[in-house]
Amino acid sequence: MSHKEALGAYRAGEYKRALNLWEEEAANKNGDQAMVNLGLLYLKGEGVQKDIASAKEWFEKALVHDNASAYYNLALMYQNHIGVEADEQKALSYLRKAFALGHRNASFHLALWLLKDRTDKGQLKEGFSAMLYAAKDGHPMAKMQLGGLDQPIDSKSECNKAFREKTYDEKLAIIEDALDRYIRPILLKDGGNIILVEFIDDDDMEIRLVYQGNCAGCSLSFTGTYGMLYDALSQVIDKQITVYVI
Repeated sequence: MSHKEALGAYRAGEYKRALNLWEEEAANKNGDQAMVNLGLLYLKGEGVQKDIASAKEWFEKALVHDNASAYYNLALMYQNHIGVEADEQKALSYLRKAFALGHRNASFHLALWLLKDRTDKGQLKEGFSAMLYAAKDGHPMAKMQLGGLDQPIDSKSECNKAFREKTYDEKLAIIEDALDRYIRPILLKDGGNIILVEFIDDDDMEIRLVYQGNCAGCSLSFTGTYGMLYDALSQVIDKQITVYVI
């Protein structure tokens, strides 16, 4: 009950009361979310004098309980040099841990980080998974980054049995050939390209693609070419597929 009371007090602007309730919960119930909230109060200077060192201490106490929000807030501190020496590796490690625990904002920030350099396929694969998770969990900016999120699977359409009976490598070659013939020439004219990051070969086939070059980060890129991408791939496979592109 004290945690709900504290949240109500915080939302009402009664920061000192929220502080006291969360301190009680952290001390008597070992409440890790209360620890995180105390860290945020000290970080923002709400109900207490702003104290970055105390904020960091509270976040670190919550790490003992594997709290995703604690990992996320510490990641932001190390990434943005907030009261600590900037440490990109530590920030990245904390973002990965928060993502693994299902933290939506951490997932989005991790995705942005890993998708900056669009040449490392392993990094792109990880970043794509993080962005897709954030988008499916409702993160508005992640949803804007991802093309194909609202494209339904046409389960009533005819299944291409000939394609689905091929080996994984044979399917991969057909997909790459379709991209080479129908999509890449168009993108290359504008200084862009596209890379197949992952092909998930199961009953509901999933193809994950990432734009490169001038197409990367362009908000119009997936709206302008997604239809061509989907049409090209659904013609060589079938419409019982999911195609995502960032």
